[in-house]
Amino acid sequence: MSLAVGQLLNHYPQKRLSPEAITQLIEDWIQDLSSYPTDVIFATCQAWRRSSKTIAPTPGQLIALTEPIMAARNFHIRVLHSVLDAQVTPKAST
Repeated sequence: MSLAVGQLLNHYPQKRLSPEAITQLIEDWIQDLSSYPTDVIFATCQAWRRSSKTIAPTPGQLIALTEPIMAARNFHIRVLHSVLDAQVTPKAST
């Protein structure tokens, strides 16, 4: 996750920070985003980079972008579970 956030922030000019401040910044981002899967964070960072935004996002802005990605993921997981359940559960004899 720190790789995704670090790469994203490198795309936008920022004020110079000390190494300690950068470490704290990344730790804060990780704490804010830690409830989301890493692949979703990578997808969200990619979506931000590909947007017309010209400034770095806040964690809250990225969280807002994760919601549709998570909703789509959860939908596909539910469909997959339904398919698997239908294959595993024997059909009642008529």
